[in-house]
Amino acid sequence: MVLDVITSAINLKCKYRNTHQKRIDVLKNTKVMILQEVNEPILNMAVSKAATLLGAFDVNITDRVVWDHDYNGSIFSFMSDVIFVSTTTHMCVQRFAEKSLVPVICMRSRTHASIQSLATIMAIIEEFGSMRCVNVSYMGPPHPILNSYLLLCPMLGANFKFKCCCEKCPVSPLLYKSSEELTAQSATEVKQCSDKNDVLKNTCVVIAGPTTKHRDKIELFKFSIEDIQRNTCCSWLFFHTCPRGEEVDDKLFCHLNSRTFNAIENMHYIAAALMANAVKGYKF
Repeated sequence: MVLDVITSAINLKCKYRNTHQKRIDVLKNTKVMILQEVNEPILNMAVSKAATLLGAFDVNITDRVVWDHDYNGSIFSFMSDVIFVSTTTHMCVQRFAEKSLVPVICMRSRTHASIQSLATIMAIIEEFGSMRCVNVSYMGPPHPILNSYLLLCPMLGANFKFKCCCEKCPVSPLLYKSSEELTAQSATEVKQCSDKNDVLKNTCVVIAGPTTKHRDKIELFKFSIEDIQRNTCCSWLFFHTCPRGEEVDDKLFCHLNSRTFNAIENMHYIAAALMANAVKGYKF
């Protein structure tokens, strides 16, 4: 399903490269609810833009939803045709979805950053044609998007290395064990590193995580074009998860190998592909 959604999004992008003031009525008169605990402006706009493109209407609700009241799944679904959720929990949303009468799609949770990670994977596939045998590196603090890459990379045939902590305060991502199990099935590799040179060795794709809130830890995740070029002879791409801090300078962020904005643009194509598939089983 993951590859189907990405392929559908790529097909949609090929057909509608410019989506400004476009409306194709695949989901005409569909009501899309965007339900968030905390406002996520980029995610919000990606889903809203996707809804408009497909001929749907969206409503945005930002509230401290009590997810333990899983009957809310039934209540909200009476008044919508598909629900996109952003939350700091995970299992409660699953119970919410089980009570819902309409599809529930998790944009972001404590465990995953689905739309953003899929949009980045889409941008990588646009460049390389596939994820097979691509070496992906992640450098940044623990974040839901790291968990998503830990599953998506081995699932799609890519190798994945990451650094998300220092040796003094080791942190193991929530889905690291699951990722290791997937690598055994897909003959890929996943590795947690403590040294940035190890992370960047033979890399094809470098992903910087969102800037850390702890200024004393910025140095842990700092790297430059020179670091990348010194450690790999591969043709490489760079992505930043955003928000950006001092861990990456302008030279790298704006480099001709940077595809950060491509991935951000892809978010509304991914949201549209997810939406069309969930509501109508439609693929572009």
